[in-house]
Amino acid sequence: MEISWKYCWLGLITLVISSRLVNTFTKFTNIDCKAFDKSFADFNSCRLHVPKRGEIALSLHVQLLQIPVNNVSVNLSFFKKASGYRPFLYNVTVDFCDFMANRKRYPFLNICHSVILKNSNINHTCPFNHDIIVKNLVLRDDMFGRMPLPEGDYMFKLMVGAYNDWKADVKTYFSIKLNK
Repeated sequence: MEISWKYCWLGLITLVISSRLVNTFTKFTNIDCKAFDKSFADFNSCRLHVPKRGEIALSLHVQLLQIPVNNVSVNLSFFKKASGYRPFLYNVTVDFCDFMANRKRYPFLNICHSVILKNSNINHTCPFNHDIIVKNLVLRDDMFGRMPLPEGDYMFKLMVGAYNDWKADVKTYFSIKLNK
């Protein structure tokens, strides 16, 4: 039995079009912030809230107590829930001051930074001589355009260090659901 190429192409085009019609629903589910050295920095606020119906926003305020900060390291790791949270795709540690000076050098970190850029004051190179604020960050489906993810529950873990010592840990949990 011979299958016509015309039907193969028709099937492929139908699959592509129907995949574009499937909407996703992305939302924060939890956040957990821990300061390891409260004499260096502490969380004034770390919470999820509902700014309007159907929307969950993340806000956090980190008070820096020993400024200016000239040496910052970050570790970003990504986890997917499957019988507990398991490492998924990325675990990157970089010098954050170097990243802010050369963003194109670190593509994954650049994607993550672009997600929070509009809602934060983390928009310049070192030194940091002010509190770190992220206000009303809402996850939208288009934020994952350059990093498409399958449906599921995820954890994004950010560890922040300064002067070769880990200072804080922020775990952000979110889910991606398909609306067919």
